[in-house]
Amino acid sequence: MAPLIDIRDISKSYVTGSFQVHALLNVSVKIEAGEFVALVGPSGSGKSTLLHIMGFLDRPDSGEYYFAGHPTAKLGEGRLAAIRSRMVGFIFQSFHLLKRTTARDNVMLPMVYTGLGTDAKKAMECLKLVGLSDRVKHKSNELSGGQCQRVAIARSLVNDPLVIMADEPTGNLDAASRAEVMQVLKDLNARGLTIVMVTHDEEISGMAARVVRLKDGAIVSDEVRRPSAPAPASSSLLPAARLSFSPSEFLEQLKVAFKAIWSHKTRSALTILGIFIGVGAIISLMTISEGFMKSLLSGASEDDAKKVWVTPRRQHGKPYRRFQMSDVEAIRAGAPLAEKVTPILAREKQISVGDKHVDSRIQTREGFTFEEQKPRDKFFENRKMTGRFFTPAENLDRARVAVINQALAKKLFETGDALNNDIRIGGVSFTVIGVAEDHKAEQIFGGQPTAYIPLKTAAKRVFGAKRLDYIEVTSPSPEDAPEARRQIITALRARRGAREDAADDFEVKTFEAQIEMFKSTMGKLSLVVYSIAGISLLVGGIGIMNIMLVSVTERTREIGLRKALGARNTDILSQFLIEAVVLCMIGGALGVALGFGLGWAAYFFIKIPPTLSMGTISFAFGFSTAIGVGFGFWPALRAAMLDPIEALRYE
Repeated sequence: MAPLIDIRDISKSYVTGSFQVHALLNVSVKIEAGEFVALVGPSGSGKSTLLHIMGFLDRPDSGEYYFAGHPTAKLGEGRLAAIRSRMVGFIFQSFHLLKRTTARDNVMLPMVYTGLGTDAKKAMECLKLVGLSDRVKHKSNELSGGQCQRVAIARSLVNDPLVIMADEPTGNLDAASRAEVMQVLKDLNARGLTIVMVTHDEEISGMAARVVRLKDGAIVSDEVRRPSAPAPASSSLLPAARLSFSPSEFLEQLKVAFKAIWSHKTRSALTILGIFIGVGAIISLMTISEGFMKSLLSGASEDDAKKVWVTPRRQHGKPYRRFQMSDVEAIRAGAPLAEKVTPILAREKQISVGDKHVDSRIQTREGFTFEEQKPRDKFFENRKMTGRFFTPAENLDRARVAVINQALAKKLFETGDALNNDIRIGGVSFTVIGVAEDHKAEQIFGGQPTAYIPLKTAAKRVFGAKRLDYIEVTSPSPEDAPEARRQIITALRARRGAREDAADDFEVKTFEAQIEMFKSTMGKLSLVVYSIAGISLLVGGIGIMNIMLVSVTERTREIGLRKALGARNTDILSQFLIEAVVLCMIGGALGVALGFGLGWAAYFFIKIPPTLSMGTISFAFGFSTAIGVGFGFWPALRAAMLDPIEALRYE
């Protein structure tokens, strides 16, 4: 049967500054299963380097290493991590227990990296084996030095390894604790477990069955003092490298992430501040714009979808060519699908009652007959109204009558009744014959004061202008609106004698086109806010990267420990990436709350209830995750590429 450890002519050198140190020079040694071997020698003799090579924490510069009969020179990092996890148990001089972590959780740590899940019962059995069944829930800072070392021994046993590698296991202990630890190691060897121990203490080495002495990187003696215990039967097959993450490993990484964040609460809070502000700004804009669109579309009826608006367009720096009534007649005659054509004047004017003056919007209509005013008055459909609307006859007579909305009535008359009272528009007295509920569009803008007066009255008495601001056309159905638009364009071009290749000096837009235009305008406005928020997110991302680099430096020894216990480079990479993502997602979650809160704050000014959709929430968390991965990758990669030996030695 092949030896468990077969070292053949290995050498190892280190470069320190401009000097090259030869730690091992053509060392050969064989260790059988079940042996208790002590590697002894003064400081700098190479004993720890030899142990690290045996335990796959380091690679030799030359020579061959066979483990359980298998050559190891060409094994990849993943395969070596699997061997460290399943076949080798480490006991370190400085214990290397996780801070503020219970004895049981420290013992369970190597299980995380096996890919087979954790077993609390097995961890309890190992603690019982080393006499610590009454210290299971005690944290590492609550244990004595001897107890900490016994926890480290229990940790090395939890995956049933073939060999225990102990590096100065009694170096930091008092006499009583040294005796406790050595008794545990002797008992384990008596059960058939192979133990390789580094020590410079002659008394401790005397308890081993075999002593290998090193000096200046070479073996100077190899003494067998008593027969080794029989080794239990074990598989000689080396474990395969893991290709995926187990649920227990993912949970461990999450737990580590939250523990790291919680242990530095102030630092973590300042780190996520940029993400918090940036995501909050973006979410507030998204909730307001989505609320605006929802309010706009919810207030739209089928009649709105039937409408087509004709507006003037500036051409080559020339002034607007406003419409005349002849344009209205041309549309009525040349567009068969123009079921209803309404010429409109709309201006901003001051309306007065006594010493109260309110800047308001004046909008004209041609009037409705009594029959039209009931179910077919789509402009006021679903709007509560007291009084009545003016008639076509009042329009022809240029009557000084007005219908005002509730927003204007409240500003002019407060709690009083506006009906049948007089108001002054541009110095002209009008009688209020109706008060209508605010239109949905007026509500969106915070209750815009509006008055409706007859078209001919406005043209003659108020504005002194006969030219129209725009024309509103209603088609028979929403499906007919595009064809009605085409007919209107043809009729107006014919009316104005436009050449075939000439550009139109008017625009004809359907309701759908209006919505798209609004979205485009909102998109341009949003770009400014997104740019500002992007700067905040960039600053936040840089903060994440900076803190993660600090975290890698602070936890260098922990990284070395995890690698020694079987963690792959990808395990360390994912652990720090998860921590960065968790930080960003916390910032993203708080940013969503901030953004939604700002949306409701804006509601008191613009009267638009914010809308928080799942798409918005998904965007926030997706964006936060992308920032965490993007800015956390470099620190995580630095952590993953750390050499386990150098990391364990880091001060």
